[in-house]
Amino acid sequence: MDEALERAASQFGDAGVQAVAIHNGQVVWSGKRGKAIHDPSKPVTDQAMFPYSSLSKLMVATFALHQVENGVLDLDKPISAYVGDEVAGSRVVTVRMLLTHTAGYPDLYGDPATAPLFPPGDQYDPDRPYTFAMLNAGIRQPVNPGRRFEYSNTGYIILGHVLAKTSGGDQALERAYRNFVRRAGTAQVPMTDDVLTMERTQRAFGRLVHGYNRLDNGELEDFSTAYGAKGIPTDLYGLPFTDGAFAGTATGAGLLLDSLFARGNLLRPDTVRMMVTPSPQAGRSQDPDLGTYGMGTYQTREAGRTWQGHGGTYSGFSSIAATDVGRGITIAVVVNELSPPHPATVIWKELVRTASSGRS
Repeated sequence: MDEALERAASQFGDAGVQAVAIHNGQVVWSGKRGKAIHDPSKPVTDQAMFPYSSLSKLMVATFALHQVENGVLDLDKPISAYVGDEVAGSRVVTVRMLLTHTAGYPDLYGDPATAPLFPPGDQYDPDRPYTFAMLNAGIRQPVNPGRRFEYSNTGYIILGHVLAKTSGGDQALERAYRNFVRRAGTAQVPMTDDVLTMERTQRAFGRLVHGYNRLDNGELEDFSTAYGAKGIPTDLYGLPFTDGAFAGTATGAGLLLDSLFARGNLLRPDTVRMMVTPSPQAGRSQDPDLGTYGMGTYQTREAGRTWQGHGGTYSGFSSIAATDVGRGITIAVVVNELSPPHPATVIWKELVRTASSGRS
């Protein structure tokens, strides 16, 4: 596995990488290489934290289904039952539609009301906290809700707002999630804010790697400093961005998936089966992975096995974590570079092939 990590990651120069393999709660291998920060040079450590980007959707969906199990949410009630009429389409869109990307919301990041608030928009300020009200200005009426699958960051931001409302506010949601995810930890690695968090704290800032975008001319842009951020750019993770809410280590992501899909101590078995069952709408997708999309998770085939998980990309970061449910093996990879091809996926596939060959 060490050789596989070096072989795959070396394609991306000094990109910072963490990777981990977990089997039924035990970290059986971990690796790291590259730079957490290029200038001044700082190596990646086991404690370094990476934004997970859309891998976070799996984590948000898991908590939402936990709230369904507890009777706090109903999958098929209009979300107006939880947020009133403050969100467009709330009387017809359901939690199930948000989880399965079938609500039909247009992309808020491209909307004229909100696009200038994000890089490279002329109103982007990486130090200004965002609120849901700011994002809500770009949320439009859904198109044909429930009719078709279309991967939607907007839908997951709205899902996060529903969770915040039903939890008693943003801080209450953060506390509730922290308490929920503790059960994913082990004696070897407790599940604390040091391995998985949605809070942008000074402690997290001191451990967060910088994210690098590879430009068309081949140079790397340090997204973490390119716009003059004095701390963690406030669009990297955290509320209200529940399309990419979390940051942490590869081990934190791996333990959550291992707990969900292998150990089975986050959700009931029938809930997990529902979660991983592709929606009828997703089955019509032309993408082989997204065609298997259930609720915050999809399947992918690699090395002759079916893996259940999610990937992510955003502004200098790429990630992927997935579990071979049949063997109870989870492999997670986080990288602080965004370039074609998707760095985390390239590395993950090489690690999966090696682990499946028995040469690890």
